[in-house]
Amino acid sequence: MSAPKKHRRILVVGLGHFGWWVARSLHELGHEVVAIDKDEARVDRAVDFVSLGVAGDATMPDLLRKVGVEGAEAAIISTGTDLASAILCVQALKDLGIGEIYVKVTSRRAARAIDAFGVTETVFPEREAAHRLAQRIGTKTVLDYIPLIAGYSIQEIAIPDAWVGHSLDELRLPQEHGIQVVALIDVLTGEVAMVPDPSRPLRESDVAVVLGSDDVVAAMLSKADDDQ
Repeated sequence: MSAPKKHRRILVVGLGHFGWWVARSLHELGHEVVAIDKDEARVDRAVDFVSLGVAGDATMPDLLRKVGVEGAEAAIISTGTDLASAILCVQALKDLGIGEIYVKVTSRRAARAIDAFGVTETVFPEREAAHRLAQRIGTKTVLDYIPLIAGYSIQEIAIPDAWVGHSLDELRLPQEHGIQVVALIDVLTGEVAMVPDPSRPLRESDVAVVLGSDDVVAAMLSKADDDQ
């Protein structure tokens, strides 16, 4: 029997487009969301999915204490291009003992500045979305792309014609290419194999979830595209 999922108390600073969606998504996952934004109208728009929404300046320690930030397990800062506010907010949260802090940035320069304060992660959604889109449209075979670490990703790909009728045992992808198929999805039947049977012949209707080097996957799929 699996352990129950732990719900967390999470602070979201800034309820622009990114912060609004993060707060809503966290709420849908069952987490308790506390949100702060200087614009009261933005706070009002988020009232349905935050347990506490406050209009105010999140760089002020007194306000953070008032909304109970010291009981939060993580914080997400999304103050747009206002780098100074983001830095002051990071410092205030660290002073209150919040160790897990994520900051949305709008440039590499901002990311370097924020990283210097020891945050958990800087998030550059425009760059990440652009990279994912480029990966998807760069080859007609890639259906989705999730970066892991530099140069490696999980990709959802349509089965190349050359793989159809062959089993994973026959293809020897880990041994020959260093690529691991971690799941198979038959889009016609809806069958999902999270631990694929290595002896089952691959079907034209299969989608494979593969883990491996971006360069290796790209080269392999590019060859597959050329052969079609």
